[in-house]
Amino acid sequence: MAEQEKDNTTLVFAVVTVIAIAGVLLLKSRETEHLANSGPTTAAAEAKAFQAKKDFNNDILGQAK
Repeated sequence: MAEQEKDNTTLVFAVVTVIAIAGVLLLKSRETEHLANSGPTTAAAEAKAFQAKKDFNNDILGQAK
C-alpha cells in the first residue's frame, strides 16, 4: 500500500491567517502613537509654518497684474 502524503493546506492557511490578524492588531494598537509626541498646534503656529510655502499656482495672467 502506498502511503498518502499529509495535506498541510489547512495548517498553512490557519498560520497565515493568524499572522495576518496579529499584524493588523499590532498596527492598529500603534495607529495613533505618533500623535502623543506632537504638541498642540494653534492657528498662528500653522500660519507661520505655511508662510514659507512656495505657491505653485501656475496662474500666469494673475501674476502679470
